[in-house]
Amino acid sequence: MFDINTRILGLVGYPLGHSISPLLHNSSIKKLGLNYIYLPFQVEEERLREAIEGLKALNFRGVNVTIPYKKKVLALLDSIDPQAARIGSVNTIVNDEGLLKGYNTDFDGLIRMIREDGNFDIKGKKVLIIGAGGTASTAGTAVLSEGASAVYLLNRNSEKAEELLKKWREDYPDAYLKAGPLEPVYYNDLMKEIDLLVDTTPVGMAPDTDAGPVIDPASLHSNMLVVDLVYNPEETSLLKAAGKAGAACLNGMGMLLYQGIESFKLWTGYEIDPEEWRKLAKSIK
Repeated sequence: MFDINTRILGLVGYPLGHSISPLLHNSSIKKLGLNYIYLPFQVEEERLREAIEGLKALNFRGVNVTIPYKKKVLALLDSIDPQAARIGSVNTIVNDEGLLKGYNTDFDGLIRMIREDGNFDIKGKKVLIIGAGGTASTAGTAVLSEGASAVYLLNRNSEKAEELLKKWREDYPDAYLKAGPLEPVYYNDLMKEIDLLVDTTPVGMAPDTDAGPVIDPASLHSNMLVVDLVYNPEETSLLKAAGKAGAACLNGMGMLLYQGIESFKLWTGYEIDPEEWRKLAKSIK
């Protein structure tokens, strides 16, 4: 039963499509006997400011933020956690007595997924990131903080890519960083050196599962880990191509679980066993 004291949590983005976050969060809320509820909110861009301001008026406890608003919400918050500010991207908002604070739990979620689920040590590795949005900013900061020897950024909009590299150069002046176009003529030779590829774009995400892969399959090789941060479908066209090339593969499910667990802890103070959520996610048909 819900009452006047029920604390509201949610997910803000556009378009949302099918997200399993409400199922995961609400399952733990029920198990722990908490007076909370987690709901999806599809918000059009012109209403984003109103929606974020409404979190205070309706006394939300907090929300997750997904594409395309992870950067856009920064200007709408009362304060930002130093790590989220450094990344320039927020995926979790906490309402503390009318003050909205932004966090980035994707950062730890991605590192934990690569380290634990991928059994991969980022230190000293050459990393290729595709995309230049909020998730790409998180991915680049994450691998650089873990000691990647080089980070290459590919994006169709070269200006956005250079903007991101400029920020990384300020934070990691000794790192080797380079941006380029998402064109085979540019990256085919480069790919031979890459140890870790992270696709942060939504290409191949349901319902557009026939799209992609975002990169030429012929450039993939067996001595690399390919991470596609899409988790629905479980195997995107990129991961299918990477598997055929003999590469190790990860979809975005681990990051979704780990970042959500960190968000849940920020809102409620409770720690969730990731295996509980993993089993629940796998049971969804």
